[in-house]
Amino acid sequence: MAHLNDFPRVQTRRGALCRVVAAPLLVVPLLAGLIAIAPAFAQKADPAAKPPSAATAAPKLDPAVREAAARMAAPLRLSSADGARGCAFALKPDAAGPGLAVEFDRPACADIGFSAQVVAWLPDPSGSIRLLNAQGRTVAEFTEGTEGSYEALREGDGVYFLANPAVAEGTELKPEEVVGDWDLARQAGTPVCRVTLLDSPAKGGGFRLSIASGCDAALLRFGPTAWDIEGGNILVRGEGGASVIRFARQEDGGWARTPERGRPLLMTRP
Repeated sequence: MAHLNDFPRVQTRRGALCRVVAAPLLVVPLLAGLIAIAPAFAQKADPAAKPPSAATAAPKLDPAVREAAARMAAPLRLSSADGARGCAFALKPDAAGPGLAVEFDRPACADIGFSAQVVAWLPDPSGSIRLLNAQGRTVAEFTEGTEGSYEALREGDGVYFLANPAVAEGTELKPEEVVGDWDLARQAGTPVCRVTLLDSPAKGGGFRLSIASGCDAALLRFGPTAWDIEGGNILVRGEGGASVIRFARQEDGGWARTPERGRPLLMTRP
């Protein structure tokens, strides 16, 4: 029979045995945890690992879109319809953000308010140019106009143009080429008003124009008082320069309002 003094020793041995048995049971979960997180540590420590680039973050573009972008990418000039505000604006074929890269001097473009939102561009299947914000939404859509230019009408803001400087220089228009009488018409061959572009300076810039009697009052309700040339187009300005009608040269040698809104307005030699 065990002596009473032996009981503490037996308990001690049992406690040691429990610890010996329990130790592997604790080690197994610990080892499992270390094995689970080992790949994460290995990935973090891998010096060859590279952060994702901006190009991989950009959406995958259809080959047709990339082809159109390569064709349309060019140094352009962004300007307001009256030509008073403008800056260099380049479209690039490289992926960036929600579309393709744009390059322009933001301080120089600050007078064109919406330019602050533009971070990318995309060619549209219709042939237009869409300027995008950081969320990929269209800020302005420029449709193809004449002689390499694109135009956009922003509701409540006005008309803006993207024009290739190289094309504009190749088709430079001189005032003496357009001085003289012109007929305005809603449809070809049916003039409703005659205006004369003069070569004398107008108050506030540009040149003076005169309007023949009997002109349609609705046609001239913006009160044209001056004209000028900008980007190969003829600009007819209202009093104070607040209203502007831009005429672009047509293939037949005549001129037509651009962008065309509502009823057309043509300008031809009598």
